[in-house]
Order: sequence, then structure tokens, then C-alpha cells
Amino acid sequence: MIKIIILAIIQGFTEFLPISSSGHLAILENFMGIAEPVSVAAFLHLGTFLATIFFFKQEIVQLLHGVFKKKPQMLNYLLYIIIGNIPIVIFVVLFRDFIEATFTDIKLVIIFLGITGMVVLLTSIVKKGTKQISFINALSIGVGQMFAVFPGLSRSGLTIAVGFYSKVDPQEAFRFSFLLSLPAVFGANLLELKEITNSPNPIELVIGLLISFISGYIALKILRALVQRWFYIFGYYCLLISFILLLILII
Repeated sequence: MIKIIILAIIQGFTEFLPISSSGHLAILENFMGIAEPVSVAAFLHLGTFLATIFFFKQEIVQLLHGVFKKKPQMLNYLLYIIIGNIPIVIFVVLFRDFIEATFTDIKLVIIFLGITGMVVLLTSIVKKGTKQISFINALSIGVGQMFAVFPGLSRSGLTIAVGFYSKVDPQEAFRFSFLLSLPAVFGANLLELKEITNSPNPIELVIGLLISFISGYIALKILRALVQRWFYIFGYYCLLISFILLLILII
């Protein structure tokens, strides 16, 4: 039970903060022997997926209502979400085996975490933009999401950072990043649920789901509060962890 609680807290916070959940879980498994079974991973990811829906429920309702009413602005926004998900779909279909192989290379995971740190940290020197989402920056942010399939490369870190570099308003980059993630995360959750072959303890899974939901929701609130002025500080964290772990591997 303690293991489930620890994994759920880590999943909830690292899934949304720009520090890479897949990277942290790979590090836990390699350095501490804490592995995440498929059944547990599926329910923890479901918890963070539900946290995203709950956190952005107002935006999602407005989007769906606008699409139903055929409002041009909402139809365009839905189109941008679809466009932004095209790169990751194509990339995963073409390179799935290669992507999965990277999860076992801990040195590469740590290097990727350092790259996340650099990408996030460099947003500190970029002048904040005021643009809203357009076709071009939706596609650019989608490319950021595409590369985040590799462990250590943070999805929220890369997508929000690309938004910064594209001069998108920080709060809009934050919002679009997570609305963009919903189709891809939903698809990944379905695949994980289908891969469950054992009979896990249902009580542990429900507790894990609830904790990942709560910690994920808290992480989203933290990130929204920091994204305007302090987003780059997560870059220092990623670089520090990457540097320390590379030293450990070398020594």
C-alpha cells in the first residue's frame, strides 16, 4: 500500500509539473528498485487524466458547447487540438519499438531530463507573448508533445516552452498544452488498460487513483500560478537532478 501511495504522489505531481513523470519513474526503478506494474500505471494515469478533465471542466464545457453551436472560434480551437495531435500519432506509429527501447536506457533518460531542464530554463530569456493559438503554433506545440514520448522529456515542459518561444500568452500556452494532451493521454490509457493481465487489488488501485487525482490537481494549480513568471525554475530542478545522477553513474 505504501508503494502505491508513493507512486501515486509522484505520478500526480510529475505528470503535470514540467519535470517528466516517465523520467522520474524510470529513475525510481533503476536506482531504488521501485517498479510500477502495468495495472498500477493504468489507474494512476487514469487518475491524472481525470484530474485534467476536472481542472479544465469549464474550458471543456465551453469548447463542446461552442462546437455544438458551430461557433467559428470554438470550431477552430478544436481543429487546433486535432492538428496538434497529428505529430505524436504519426511518430508513435512509425517509431513505437524505438521509443519503448529508450525506457531501459537510464543514461539516456537522465540526459533527456537535462534537455528538459535546458528547454524550460531558457524560457526565462524569452519575452512573454500575447498571441492566442493559431494553426502554426498549434502544430509547433504538437511537435513538442511528439518528442515528449521519450522518458525524461516532459510533455508539459516542452509544450508550454514551445508556446513561450512562439510568443503565445503563457496562460493560453498552459491551457492549450493540457487540452491538447487529453486525446493522446486517453488513447494511451486505453492501451494500458487493455494490457492488464493479472488481478490487482482493487482497493489499492482505487486509493492510487484517488491520490494521483488529488496530487495531480494540486500540481495543476501550482503550475498555473507559476507559469506566468516562474515557469523557468523547474529547469533548474531538472538540470540539478540530471547532473547529480550522471555523476553517480560515472562514479
